[in-house]
Amino acid sequence: MRGAGKSLWTAVLANEECRQFVAQQLASASLENTVVRVGFGLDDSQRDFPNPEGLQELMKEGAQPVDVWRTVVLRHALEVTGNRPADDQSAAPALAGSWPERVHWFSRDREQAERLLTNANEELQRQGRVLLVLFDAFDRAARDWPTVREWTRGALEVALRLQMTRAIRAKLFIRPDLDEDDEVWRFADSSKLRHNQVNLEWTTADLYGLLFSHLGNHSSFGKEFRDATALAFGESWREERGVQILPQSLKNAEHQQKVIEWLADTYMGRGPKRGYTSSWIPLHLADAKGRLSPRSYLLAFKRAAEHMVEKNPDYHLALNYRSIQEGVVEASRVRVAEIAEDYPWIRPLFEALRGIAVPVSTEDLRQRWSDQAMSEMEEAIGDKLPPRRYHTDSLRRRTREALVDDLEGLGVVYRTHDERINIPDIFRVGFGIRRKGGVRPPR
Repeated sequence: MRGAGKSLWTAVLANEECRQFVAQQLASASLENTVVRVGFGLDDSQRDFPNPEGLQELMKEGAQPVDVWRTVVLRHALEVTGNRPADDQSAAPALAGSWPERVHWFSRDREQAERLLTNANEELQRQGRVLLVLFDAFDRAARDWPTVREWTRGALEVALRLQMTRAIRAKLFIRPDLDEDDEVWRFADSSKLRHNQVNLEWTTADLYGLLFSHLGNHSSFGKEFRDATALAFGESWREERGVQILPQSLKNAEHQQKVIEWLADTYMGRGPKRGYTSSWIPLHLADAKGRLSPRSYLLAFKRAAEHMVEKNPDYHLALNYRSIQEGVVEASRVRVAEIAEDYPWIRPLFEALRGIAVPVSTEDLRQRWSDQAMSEMEEAIGDKLPPRRYHTDSLRRRTREALVDDLEGLGVVYRTHDERINIPDIFRVGFGIRRKGGVRPPR
């Protein structure tokens, strides 16, 4: 999902120093012996791979996505191994020239290209190393969804072929909307890749650990925070490569709750009926499937701290419950902008619900989703991925009931025990939808 850390992990793994640091933390000899290159990502320089404009030109010239990504992988393999004898210029076309020239050479001389890739794989095996090629940010590969789908499918096909090589592999970071698109996986033996799929998910303990790592590494008050937690739980922080490492004691849920109670109000109001702050925060930042984004988490605490400075700088704690509510409001604003960018058809539907109080019945939704709202929803789709069931369900195609199921699948809504429709706060607040006793949407 958005903000889960796909691009961060791409950057960490691609950076030699960061990767070795992670390998040391995990005691991973295999990661220490891995050479990482980026096959596609957020870099527009075209040095390691074609940028979106370059991909567009290649596609106009008839290049196949599989050939483009195979060329990218081969170029990385040749550079890493130096597998280019002085008297053999056969590898020159793969290394020199522009990306169109490299790709055209690959498509014209596949046998030679495959031989070079095989030689590079054997050389890496002799060296005891593995080349890992990372692919990220496929949503930026093109402006329209069908083309994004083609580039993603091509990269997946390349990853499948690389399973036959022992020393050259690919790792792809894929958003849920691409993963759930059946067309992306429409190629032979695609199911073999799914066996190696790992979900990048964050638990509440992970997120509090992330927050405490930030506090413990802060330039001004980090030492005080580290000393206080070490004294309380009997375990000191340790420094490695200039980074303060979170102790195991602060990964313990009970200890994490105590730290939050030292920093903020114990309750989200005057008593426990309003909820304990430590459990209230993740509950109100999760989507309908319980998924949490570290971006939303850190943003909520950042905004809560800013609110305290602005409104209540003399309070006896770092945060109070009102500032935390303000943090959730800000996190919801950002999350709503993200979901509306990925699925623009959602905004017209939720704008039609603005001011309503949830939970609501499906009949309430039908009345709010007027013909005009439905028309605006259709127009907003553009070239993005449309609501899947709404467009393809043979029995409920273009019905409001199918739309509810699509929203439920995205984690934007959920059904209560009495089959009414509710919306988690991370989306409800930002869309200006009310709930009795809940965080108030901004005016």
